[in-house]
Amino acid sequence: MMTLKSLRISFAAGALAVCGASLPALARDWPTTAGWEVFEGDDYCGMALEYDGKGDTVLSVAKRLDGDALVIVTNYAWSAKKGEAYDLKFYVGDQVFSGGKSMGTGESYERKGFVTLFGADFFPAFASGTSFKVYKGDTLVDSLSLVGSASASAMVGKCVAYVRGIRAAEERERKKFAHIPDDPFASDKPSASAPIARGASDAWVSADDYPPSSLRAREEGTTQIKFGVNAQGRVENCVVTTSSGSSALDRATCSSVTRRGRYNPSIGADGNPAATERTMSYTWRLPPD
Repeated sequence: MMTLKSLRISFAAGALAVCGASLPALARDWPTTAGWEVFEGDDYCGMALEYDGKGDTVLSVAKRLDGDALVIVTNYAWSAKKGEAYDLKFYVGDQVFSGGKSMGTGESYERKGFVTLFGADFFPAFASGTSFKVYKGDTLVDSLSLVGSASASAMVGKCVAYVRGIRAAEERERKKFAHIPDDPFASDKPSASAPIARGASDAWVSADDYPPSSLRAREEGTTQIKFGVNAQGRVENCVVTTSSGSSALDRATCSSVTRRGRYNPSIGADGNPAATERTMSYTWRLPPD
């Protein structure tokens, strides 16, 4: 049986691989709710349940402060490899979720599995769902009951509200002293930090995003783009600077990066998060026949 501490550390390790989330040095203990362990991180709160059965699967689901959901599933019997991408399909009741590319988490307290990032629509569905199934192609990976998830999700909601309050208080405290320079003897030349991608930016676009029309037309090429990163770390205003030669591939590049791209935002000379611009490119290669 995994302890709450081990669940926290295990989840933080998987979350770090996808979006840069981390476990705080001190986290408040939350009550076990309907059999689910509820845990707190720096920018998320989550719930986890260990199931009896083949490999003793552990299902961990977290709601981030931005509303997105992170799911980690591990099992003693699985051989998932850390950092390897897996094409999985998820069912919460009758609803289908594809999420982003699932990444192997490697060993986690002798279990191996995967972590997947979902949008804000996932957690409400999970909270009201009765079953959770994962498929790899036509193969059923696992089928899990969500009994008690509604009560546990409500506790996660309270945890998220608490963490948001803590972060808001920290921001108010930071702004209170923002007018005082960290080092009054430093150079007067302003400096700013660049935005840092959360997770692997090269996974924001993949072969799974290949437009069907481009597959039929056998289109390949490299798309170069420029986009803004706002003060919340989200991608916006994506434009193509060098076309791949295919408008469909160009649109798919911007669409995928805008949908999946997340950054720790740039910090301006005044110490506040600031909007900035980034560039990147993606080379579309047709899958082997």
